[in-house]
Amino acid sequence: KGRTVDHIIRVISLFGYSTPVFWVGMIGLIIFYAWLNVVGGSGRVDLAYDGFVDPVTGMLLIDSALARDWDVFQSAIKHIVLPAFILGLNAVSFITRMTRSFMLEQLSQEYILTAQVKGLPKHVVIWRHAFRNILVQLLTIITLSYGSLLEGAVLIETVFAWPGFGQYLTSSLLLGDMNAVVASVLLIGLIFISMNLLTDLLYQVFDPRTRK
Repeated sequence: KGRTVDHIIRVISLFGYSTPVFWVGMIGLIIFYAWLNVVGGSGRVDLAYDGFVDPVTGMLLIDSALARDWDVFQSAIKHIVLPAFILGLNAVSFITRMTRSFMLEQLSQEYILTAQVKGLPKHVVIWRHAFRNILVQLLTIITLSYGSLLEGAVLIETVFAWPGFGQYLTSSLLLGDMNAVVASVLLIGLIFISMNLLTDLLYQVFDPRTRK
C-alpha cells in the first residue's frame, strides 16, 4: 500500500512539474468548464455580475464579501478555483519531488538507523529527526518555487483572461509600453530579493549552525 501511494505521488508530481501550465490551463477549461461546467470560465467573474461590486480592496472575493453580495462571491470563487489550482500544481509538484529526494537521502543516514535501533516510533524518526534536517534545503526550494509562481502567472492570466499582474506585463509588452515593462521587471526583482533575504533570516531560525 505504501509503495502504491508513493508511485501515485511520483506520477502526479512528475505530471505537474513537467507539463506546461498554459497547456494544463487550456485542457482544464475544456474539461471542467466546457464539458462539466463545474468551474467558471475566463475572467474574474461572470459577465452578468461584472461591475456589481464597488472596488474597495481591489480583490473581488473580499470586496464581494464586504458588500454581502454572495452571488458575486460565489461566481468569483468558481472563477478562481481552476487557475489557482493549476498555478499551484507546478510549485507543489516541484516541492514534493524535492522533499521526497531530500527525505530519502536523510533516511539512509546512520543517525536514522541509530534512532530506529533505539526503538523510537516511526513518526518521531521521520518528523523530529529526518524532516528537521531538510528544513533549510526546503526553504531554498520554496523560494525558488515562489519565483516559478510569478513566471506561471503570466501564462495562466493570459489563458484565463485574468486581469492581474501577469496580464498587465503581457499587455505592456504587446503595446510596447517599456516604462510599464521595466517597472514590472523591477518589481519582480524586488520580490525575489525580499524572498531571499527572508529565507536567509529563516536559516538562522531552523539551523543553529548559522547563528553567531
